[in-house]
Amino acid sequence: MIRNVLSLFFILFLPVIISAQSINVAVTPATTGNGSSVFSLANGAVVELESGQIRFPDSGLTSNFAAVGVSPDRTVVSLLDNVEGRAEVTLLNARGDTLNKYTSIALGSNDPSLSVYPTNAGHLLLRNNIMNFTFHDELGEIGTNISNGSSTQQGETISELVTNPGHETFIIYTTKIKSGGTVGSKVQMIDTDKQLRQIFQSDDRYIEDLKLSYDGNMITVVTAADGTHDRVTVMDKYGNEINTIVSEEELVGANLADNGKYLTLFSDTRIRVYNLLNGENMGSTSLQQPVFMADYFSEDDMLLIISGYYSSSSEDLNNIEVKAVDLARRDIVSESFSEVLRFHEVFTPEIRRISSNKYQLVGANKELSIEVAF
Repeated sequence: MIRNVLSLFFILFLPVIISAQSINVAVTPATTGNGSSVFSLANGAVVELESGQIRFPDSGLTSNFAAVGVSPDRTVVSLLDNVEGRAEVTLLNARGDTLNKYTSIALGSNDPSLSVYPTNAGHLLLRNNIMNFTFHDELGEIGTNISNGSSTQQGETISELVTNPGHETFIIYTTKIKSGGTVGSKVQMIDTDKQLRQIFQSDDRYIEDLKLSYDGNMITVVTAADGTHDRVTVMDKYGNEINTIVSEEELVGANLADNGKYLTLFSDTRIRVYNLLNGENMGSTSLQQPVFMADYFSEDDMLLIISGYYSSSSEDLNNIEVKAVDLARRDIVSESFSEVLRFHEVFTPEIRRISSNKYQLVGANKELSIEVAF
C-alpha cells in the first residue's frame, strides 16, 4: 500500500515541460555586414546606393544615374541617364557586369518623373514626361509606347507602375487627378496587346495605397476623400469587384494573403484581418507605436507587425518593434530591435514566410529573421 502511494506521489510531482511563448528577431547572416546604404542582390551580391550614385563592390563599378531600377528577383539592375537629350540605358547583373547598353527615346531636361522598371528577363519599361511608358525588349529595341494621361487641365500626379514578380500583370495608376474642383484617380491594366484597359476610376476619391497580389490576379486599392471614411476595394485584375470594406480609421495600407482569401488593413496604430469570402473580421489589435507594415499568414494563423518611426526623407525606420499575434489563441508576443533599418524605393519591403512560424523581412539594408513560438 505504501509503495503504491509513493509511486502516485512521484507521478504527480514530475516536472511538466511547458512551451514558452517567444519571438526571436535577428539580422540574417548574409546582411549582417551591410552598411546603411548597402542592399542585397541575387546570389549573395550587394550594391551600394547613395543619392544619384551606385557602386558594385564585386566588380568595383561606380556610376552616376538619373534613375535606377532593380528586377523583382534582384538579378538585373538598370541605370538611366540623360545624355545629350536622349535616354541612355545600362543593364547590369548583380555583380555589376554590363549585360547591355543602348540609347533610347528623347528626354526633356530636368524631368522629375524619370524611372526604369527592368524585368527578370532583361526587358525594360521606361517612364518619362509624367505619364509616358516605353517598352524595350531584351536587346534594347524600342517597342510600344503607352500614355496614361487623363486630359485634365488642372493637373495630375506622376503615373505609377506595379507588376507582380512573374510579370503576368502590369498595372498603371494615377493617385490624384484634379478636375472640376474634385480629386479623383484611375487604375489601368496593360493587356496582352500592350493596350491600356481601365479597371478602376473615381471622380472624387484619390488613391492612398495600391497593391498587386503575388500571382498578379488581384488588386487592393485604398481610396480616400475629404469628409468620408477610407475605403478598400478588392478586385481582380480585370476590374471585377470582389469586396469593399469601409474603415473609420485613416488607413496606411492593405495587404492580401497570397491565396487572396484574407485582407490585412492597417492604420497608424491599428491592424485588422478580414476573411474576404464571408466578410468576417477575424481579429484586430492596437499599438502605441506607428505601424510600418503588417501581414497575415493563414498557414500559421499568424499576424506579423513591424512598428517604429519612419522618416520619408532619410528612409530610416527606428525604435523598431516586431510583434506576432496568434489569432486562434488571441495571444501576442513582441521584441524590440535596437538597430536602424534603411529602405530604398527600388526595393519593396515585405515579410516572407520561410516555413512554419518562421519569416523574413526583406527589402531593407539589413534583413531580419523572425521566429515565433506559442
